[in-house]
Amino acid sequence: FAIFRSAVSLRRPPCECLGRPARHPSTRPHPVAAMLFNSIEFLFIFLPAVWFGFWLLQRLGRPRLIMAWLILASFLFYGWWNPIYLWLLALSIGVNYGLGGALQRWQGLVKKALLICGIAFNIGLLAYFKYGNFFVESIAVLNDVSFNFSHIVLPLAISFYTFQQITYLVDTSKGLTDSHGFLEYCLFVSFFPQLIAGPIVHHQEMLGQFKQLGTPQETSRNLSIGLSILVIGLFKKVVIADSFGLFATPIFTMADSGVALYTLESLAGTFSYAMQLYFDFSGYSDMAIGLACLFGLKLPVNFYSPYRAQNISDFWRMWHATLSRFLRDYVYAPLGGFLCSPRRQRFNLFMTMFAGGVWHGAGWTFFLYGVFHGVYVVLHQIWRIRVSGPLGLVGKGWYKALAQLFTFLVVVFTLVLFRAETVTAAADVYQGLMNADYWGFSPHYLQVLQATNFFAIADMVGLAGQAVTLVFGSLVLAIMGCWFLPSTWQLFQPFDIALDKPPIGRAAVLSFSWQPGKVWALFIALLFIASCLNLTQVSEFLYFQF
Repeated sequence: FAIFRSAVSLRRPPCECLGRPARHPSTRPHPVAAMLFNSIEFLFIFLPAVWFGFWLLQRLGRPRLIMAWLILASFLFYGWWNPIYLWLLALSIGVNYGLGGALQRWQGLVKKALLICGIAFNIGLLAYFKYGNFFVESIAVLNDVSFNFSHIVLPLAISFYTFQQITYLVDTSKGLTDSHGFLEYCLFVSFFPQLIAGPIVHHQEMLGQFKQLGTPQETSRNLSIGLSILVIGLFKKVVIADSFGLFATPIFTMADSGVALYTLESLAGTFSYAMQLYFDFSGYSDMAIGLACLFGLKLPVNFYSPYRAQNISDFWRMWHATLSRFLRDYVYAPLGGFLCSPRRQRFNLFMTMFAGGVWHGAGWTFFLYGVFHGVYVVLHQIWRIRVSGPLGLVGKGWYKALAQLFTFLVVVFTLVLFRAETVTAAADVYQGLMNADYWGFSPHYLQVLQATNFFAIADMVGLAGQAVTLVFGSLVLAIMGCWFLPSTWQLFQPFDIALDKPPIGRAAVLSFSWQPGKVWALFIALLFIASCLNLTQVSEFLYFQF
């Protein structure tokens, strides 16, 4: 591992992390260390080597060797960040696989006890690594004492592979798991396209596919479709999302420092972060599906153009769809779901959405984020039952348009809590939005913008002095793209690229689809060239921190 890493490591400028600043420098992985989908090492060395080995083994028709090869590649991919945390991934896989086998053999109280122990093991690992720092610091603040302790580093992907294995244990206890071996299970947990930031896959979706890896596949089709989706996702991340990060990050940094914000720059930072997060996560989700397609595998769609949602419940079915599915099946349903009184239904909805908010991170900002979204979902249910349903508003065009705009604004303004480092910083951003005494951009914000590559290009065409117009013009174009253009899933819908085709997501106003041919090949090539020009400063995906 060390020899391979030394052999392929490339010198490059330091990475610029456009995501949330670390609450403690040692509590999260540094983007330089992780092998990112948008890094030179991954795109030009790791991925071609892994795919070529896969292709050779597939020609031999050896599915178990293929699985072993992909597991080895996935462990290398994960260990690139910090090899010491491979033991945690391996421990989690080994313990859960052993518990799954025991759950199949035992019945009655023993099975129930094994399931409880398995869930407690997984939740315990997640609680220690993800929430340990927050609990210790909160106790210290409440009791006005100080502790001298080493901050716990959050291992990559622990939130995702923990949830996947909880679903496996619960379904195994119900007798819903098909027969499988250790290789299938290990690849199910560690498969590198979805390991770090989802989608949260279900064992029934993947185990059967792994057994078919040795069968002949349409290699040229998988390559053309997979690479096209991969490039589209890469472009979303390194060109669109990272560009909006340049607008958003200075605003939240100023808020963290206690700098008073002007109205327009607060608006610019708020909407720029909404666009950054949208295209960042959409880009990752596309790249995950594209990478799986290269190996002839299908993943569930995780992103359904959520800014076209017409209510908050709709939004969560479209944003991180597999997380919402997990919360519905393994949190909401066990609480009672809809099979209870209206008051209890609302409590179940609130607790489910609160759990989703807190899952994203340990901090009071995430606590409030979960509370607000829990309240929004409950209020939407009440509104639908008592107002929009009885009045027949849901089917009216003007109501749909207003509902979409309202939902979009609610989501955007709550994302301030999602991004801000502290509640105080979030309050400063909100205060800046209402600061009618200061319009325009402050000199400090303008100075930061002028130093970016975006404004260096604008300066070449004589537009560098139009900062407000450039920022808000870019935002308008991005919002129009989110609302009117087809998503990647809709572009490739005729080609059966994903596991599911649920009726989720609003139809695009401008409807067209990808087709194999020279025009699309040229377009994808241009996107790839533009993306490569932005690979000199690699930034982590925002969902890596969760």
